[in-house]
Amino acid sequence: MKTRTRITLAVLSGILEPLGFAGFGLFPLTWIAKVPVLLAARDLAPRLAFRYGMLYGLIAYFGGYHWLAHTFSTFGGLSPVLAWLGTMLVCSYLGLLFGFLITLVSQLKLPPVWSLAFVNPALELLFPNIFPYNIGASQHRFTAITQIVEVTGMLGLTALIGLVNGACFELLESRLDHRKLIKARVLAPALVFAFTLAFGLVRLSQIDAQKHPQFTVGLVQTNLDAAQKLRNMASLRADHHAMSHALIAAHPEVQLIIWPETVIKAPPQLPRPFIVGAMLHADQNHLFNAALSHESRYDKRSLLPFGEMIPFEGAFPSLRRLFPFTGRYTAGTSLHHLKAASVTFLPTLCYEDIQPARVREIWTQSGPAEALVNLSDDSWFGDTHEPRIHLALATFRAIEARRALIRSTNTGISALVDPAGRILAQTGQHTRETLVGRIPIIRDGSTALYMRFGDWFGWLCVLLTLSTFVSLRGRRFRC
Repeated sequence: MKTRTRITLAVLSGILEPLGFAGFGLFPLTWIAKVPVLLAARDLAPRLAFRYGMLYGLIAYFGGYHWLAHTFSTFGGLSPVLAWLGTMLVCSYLGLLFGFLITLVSQLKLPPVWSLAFVNPALELLFPNIFPYNIGASQHRFTAITQIVEVTGMLGLTALIGLVNGACFELLESRLDHRKLIKARVLAPALVFAFTLAFGLVRLSQIDAQKHPQFTVGLVQTNLDAAQKLRNMASLRADHHAMSHALIAAHPEVQLIIWPETVIKAPPQLPRPFIVGAMLHADQNHLFNAALSHESRYDKRSLLPFGEMIPFEGAFPSLRRLFPFTGRYTAGTSLHHLKAASVTFLPTLCYEDIQPARVREIWTQSGPAEALVNLSDDSWFGDTHEPRIHLALATFRAIEARRALIRSTNTGISALVDPAGRILAQTGQHTRETLVGRIPIIRDGSTALYMRFGDWFGWLCVLLTLSTFVSLRGRRFRC
């Protein structure tokens, strides 16, 4: 195969991968996105296979993370040129994941239909990444298939997508090489897919049949971005109060008012119980990004590097001059639920709702919650696909915990998500509006398998990857 053809195939995979995600929403493409790059890496030395995998990853991540340029430029103070260079640098680093993936799959000398199924989840689990890249998030609208996340976590979907991609590769390769297809390499993935689909349909019917108390919430979305918030906090507070009172007047059945992340500096005065995002000072040197109710408080633990804090600023104070707009927040230490209107909520702030390990950490420490709540501010990312991607990733926390999720954001997309990960209602992006809806409150103390055992499936994939690699290397040595 000519080099030009291999490059074209790697680029094609890089284009297909992000098209499956929220914003584009062509999720069926994810099931075949890896086939071209697998063809490109056939029969190549590890060094060359890595290059094509890296090219695939760079393009794929750029398609999914291009919104970083807006953030670097608007809030990082970088020039447009430096902002795009910074984005490309980040995507290049993240592209290493796919470089390693394609190299390992091509070198394990196992059929890709099998190796993809455990190598890809293993790398997703181990690869350091601020914003988790879970291929399975592309399927958030395919709710019949996503229910397996209750058992395996997101990495189970990654494995299933790998199986299907590998089976498609086997079909195509057998045609190109004019060889007989080994049916097990296609039938086995088809059976696994069918089983997963059947499991999902059964669980959806079971969830729909359950009867739980309904709880009415009201979300306030003022459509004020981060810069506007910081310029006039008093006006922001008054705006939220005015919209909340109007909401209650129109919907007196509302039991709880939700405001998004970092909109006040002191508890509000509302005629209803509330959960609001606040910037709270413990003293002159300690500022917390907090979720505050009339009964309790949660301080954000996972601070965003170069957004809420500067890594190693203590050792290198000059970094502050390079990133003058970065916040000075202190990480919280609490691992407890929020209590509001006699309901126990598991809280997350900002991008903590895309960190399944963080949600599980709070759940393990404090026990089962009755619902989930997330307060975010996606205005940092402008008019990009990021808010849609963020919402898509967050829906999986509802499946993992089997609890309804409330998401309140400054500029959208605010949403109510049911325990099956289905979006019940949502606001627009960059719209000024309120959202009223009902969610189920689950008080039976149940805990899904993922919340009990965490990423057991991912660690199993790590073990399979290591054992396969060691076994094959041992055979070569003995020969």
